[in-house]
Amino acid sequence: MPNTREIVLSVLMEYDKSDTRKKSLLKDTLTKYDYLETRDKAFIKRVTDGCLERNIQIDYVLDSFSKTPVKKMQPFIRSLMRMSVYQIMFMDQIPDSAACNEAVKLAIKHKFSGLKGFVNGVLRNISRNKDKIEYPSKESGGGVDYLSVVYSTPLWLCKMWLSEYGFERTEDMLKFFLTARPTTIRVTRGLPQSCDIETLEKELTAAGAQVKRNSLLPYALELEKTDNIMFLPGFAEGKYAVQDVSSMLVTQIADPQPGQMVVDVCAAPGGKSLHAAERVGVEGKVISRDISERKCDLIRDNAERLGLSNILTQVHDAKIHDEKLNGSADILYLDVPCSGLGILGRKNDIKLNVKPSGLEELEHLQWEIVKSSWDYVKVGGYLIYSTCTVNKAENEDMVKRICDELPFEPVDFFDKLPKELADSVKQPKDAAGKTSVGQIQLIPGKHGTDGFFIAKLRRIS
Repeated sequence: MPNTREIVLSVLMEYDKSDTRKKSLLKDTLTKYDYLETRDKAFIKRVTDGCLERNIQIDYVLDSFSKTPVKKMQPFIRSLMRMSVYQIMFMDQIPDSAACNEAVKLAIKHKFSGLKGFVNGVLRNISRNKDKIEYPSKESGGGVDYLSVVYSTPLWLCKMWLSEYGFERTEDMLKFFLTARPTTIRVTRGLPQSCDIETLEKELTAAGAQVKRNSLLPYALELEKTDNIMFLPGFAEGKYAVQDVSSMLVTQIADPQPGQMVVDVCAAPGGKSLHAAERVGVEGKVISRDISERKCDLIRDNAERLGLSNILTQVHDAKIHDEKLNGSADILYLDVPCSGLGILGRKNDIKLNVKPSGLEELEHLQWEIVKSSWDYVKVGGYLIYSTCTVNKAENEDMVKRICDELPFEPVDFFDKLPKELADSVKQPKDAAGKTSVGQIQLIPGKHGTDGFFIAKLRRIS
């Protein structure tokens, strides 16, 4: 049987080779070792994700105890030390002695016997002093170093959020990103296989899942203690779709009606398209597009599972204008590629990969997609612009540009929001400090949702 720690090491070393982290690397590894016990796969996922998620903090701790800086360590030793420190610092169920001993064994096995003393000494010193580590002070430099190290977030990103949201809100967001999240499902409605939510709750609970009603949307459930959702009751039958509540709110706000045409130009994995298809019914139609066959296959698979025959899935680059769609859409979904800064807790590779220069490139890409797609909306129809980020340049500034340069006006949609959200959510403000109608910025964690931005605009000519 393969050593689970060696599997983690191989993944971490692959990530460490380049500044660009392959998103599917861990998933591909777990698929390769799918024959392992559930406990072993859970260990591989937990430690790998944890090392990436806590990368900055782990390196800070190592640099505090090691005479050799992390950056100057041998690649194998660097990954070995990171993996071991994560176990010592954040996995109470694993004895520190086991983490240290296994690290020494692996160093010897991989022909680093000369460094076994270094590995053992540094790790045992960290173990003895892990409750006495001195982190940067909250009071120093506005707390930016403290936030960066304690919450393992790039310094430039902490600075950006401090300037936009202040210390308390920024810390709340960063805490939320490090909190374990439930899997959220949207219970299908109006489809032949649909069942009432109470019955589904009982079926899922009987299967061992911990089920909780979402406080915002009546058709959303939160699941915990699930090994593989594909094997839970109701999944294969299409009784629900996996989707975060913030994403569900796009269709809640768009409010598609039976018989309407919805065009979704950046659709994968298809949650919003599927949700819209339920709303428009068999007499309506959803054109669901993305840039690759692989992404479109995801949409097709989910549409087939849910029994939705009113979705036409097409491979198409959203940057390329398709004049056949001019004036055809009652509703256009522009869920554009974004920095993903609102979902750092779900995709920890984002904060490792995102760079300030990359934000500017994304803003250019977003505008290219807007320019190529806006006239798919018929006069009087709606453009729904959304992102999973909390970066104003990608959100409020982009919506302002759309309304300034294209024939659209914002539409008030707060009557479509759940009452809890409408009563307390922060509406973005324009340059004059006036609340902006027709857009909403969900702050990560404030209502248990990801960070998400949604704007609703009407085509006026």
